[in-house]
Amino acid sequence: MAASSRGASAVRGATCRAATVGRTSLRWKHASARVVHLMTDGVVILGGGASGTLTAVALSALPDVGPLTLVDGAGAFARGVAYSTEEPRHLLNVPAGRMSALPDQPSHLLEWLAVRGETPDPEAFLQRRLYGAYLGELLGATGSRVQQVVDHAVALAPDGPGLRVDLAGRPSLRARAAVLALGNFPPELPPGWTALPSRLAWRTPWASPEDWPAPEAEVLLLGAGLTAVDVVLSLLARGHRGRIHLLSRRGLLPATHPPRMLAAVPLGPRTPRLRALLRMFRETARREDSRAVLDTLRPELGALWRGLTHPEQRRFLRHLRPWFDVVRHRLPPEVGARIGALEAEGRLVRHAGRVVSIAEQDGRVALRYRPRRARTLAVLAVDVAVPTTGPAMDVRALDDPLVRSLLDSGQARPGPHGLGFATAADGAVLGPLRDRLWTLGGLRRGDLWEATAIPEIRMQAREVAEALAGQLRTAGAG
Repeated sequence: MAASSRGASAVRGATCRAATVGRTSLRWKHASARVVHLMTDGVVILGGGASGTLTAVALSALPDVGPLTLVDGAGAFARGVAYSTEEPRHLLNVPAGRMSALPDQPSHLLEWLAVRGETPDPEAFLQRRLYGAYLGELLGATGSRVQQVVDHAVALAPDGPGLRVDLAGRPSLRARAAVLALGNFPPELPPGWTALPSRLAWRTPWASPEDWPAPEAEVLLLGAGLTAVDVVLSLLARGHRGRIHLLSRRGLLPATHPPRMLAAVPLGPRTPRLRALLRMFRETARREDSRAVLDTLRPELGALWRGLTHPEQRRFLRHLRPWFDVVRHRLPPEVGARIGALEAEGRLVRHAGRVVSIAEQDGRVALRYRPRRARTLAVLAVDVAVPTTGPAMDVRALDDPLVRSLLDSGQARPGPHGLGFATAADGAVLGPLRDRLWTLGGLRRGDLWEATAIPEIRMQAREVAEALAGQLRTAGAG
């Protein structure tokens, strides 16, 4: 991906007197009998990580939405994958001053740190496990308003004016509305990868403690972005001494943040055409730090993306996205320095190329690839291969049961370029369930592009909560 007792402001207006999981009974003060009847089943949020948690917090601050149920298959409530790590070397890649979970309280995280006796430095890159604790306290502050269910949602179906949420391991839930907060999906694996034993070719970037390779093993990481850096740091924390190979299409590592946040820079006109935007960026970056240029553009990225034509968006994804990602998704200074030192020592080696095949050979992994701008193939022979290409983005290729069910049943349709679902401006999923199904985060990437970082998710969570609550009020008054 990845709170405070002061989060009482996040649960103002809660007037729930009684709630039980399953067939829920609620009595709400100052509510008409008809509203109570229509809202009996409340809202189910599918996904309990950061996006689901922030949605639950936002909804709990609003009256008349009924009980809230947060469903997560791993039970990693608030933390999700990103903030469940216990590795101290895993840091946020955004300074603390920009990471408040509450959009109307920009200093909330810093104040929470101060209460805990931590240094509230807005320029610091916090440990991700600490940020997970922050989100956990925010969720805890909602009290009985939010019920937590550990299970996997596998399907959604209309049920009268509401929804039926089918779970893998228990009876279905009934809801007036639902929010898909599914977070990031596992990386897409190249052909032949799953034919190898999982001890040689991992299926995900994370393993249980007993499965990490021997300290002297030679390891290949397929991908060179932030996920790959996380795995490198985890290997080092376990005393790894063997060589680590990074293979990606262009062999690019993320840029490193400067020691202090960069000031905004003056920019030229933002003509909503890809070629003009690229020219403006390049011209400005010749005299200014490219990181500052992108930071200045950051609040406008969604609007700029939506202003591009479909072919322009496709060209960006095919040709420019890797260069964009390098500057946009950056490493904390201390992490960038450590990765640079590993390269200088020869313990970390980058390769640029495209995978051709992968196979088991003499108990090891033999990966054939075509180096960038080369005609002949090269081979990497390693002890373990780990997929670190980052989350899969094209919903058309996902094997997630819930996503597949929604697409196959026509309850949702792919967004632009298959990036998430097609959504309305308020996050409603376009289709027959538009008045009762919303989403945020990665499933809105096709419509928003910039959709998965905390500064964007906290705003989406509030917008979804307000739109959903408005819809429930409209239905209750009907």
